[in-house]
Amino acid sequence: MIRRSDVLETVIAHGHDSPIVFTTGYTCREAFSVRDAPNHLYMTGSMGMAPVIGVGIARQTDRTTVVIDGDGAFLMNPGALMVTRQYRPENLLHLVLDNGSYESTGGQESSSAMFDIPLMASAMGYRECTRIHDAAELRRRLPELVRDPRGPHLLYVRTQSAPAGSHPRITVDPAANFLRFRTWMTTDPREEEACH
Repeated sequence: MIRRSDVLETVIAHGHDSPIVFTTGYTCREAFSVRDAPNHLYMTGSMGMAPVIGVGIARQTDRTTVVIDGDGAFLMNPGALMVTRQYRPENLLHLVLDNGSYESTGGQESSSAMFDIPLMASAMGYRECTRIHDAAELRRRLPELVRDPRGPHLLYVRTQSAPAGSHPRITVDPAANFLRFRTWMTTDPREEEACH
């Protein structure tokens, strides 16, 4: 299994031009500790809603929209699959990181072992579903998928659980995070390039 930090570091490194939505819990906390950026939207306390919000964002932009989800959050809200099926945004790249547990609430076992998550997504209209088996494969595939996901595309990655309390809470206020993200979304990327 892959360390979640390796996945997050790879996504953040290649997704600096993409809106990235992080599911609640330790995933968004660990992403925040890897690197905070204006294109990051942290779903603090909104378990199961990251894919729905990602679909909404993808419909408002030509940029690839990346959603980082967890197995527990994904299975908590299967209705999100219906939203994806309804709109089928081609620029949506949805990663599900499956560590088999509800890590941020005490490490209780999730029910992901009972379900084939990529098969569920495929049945609900995802154009592509890819299983990633190691960090090298992720580093090889992710740059092309961020450029052109041909989606909606689900990327399924089995990950290790992190030690409890290994990542501090996010210090960005949720309202401030939203306003910062909205400003970034409404900025012409050509203007950003001209400033660098």
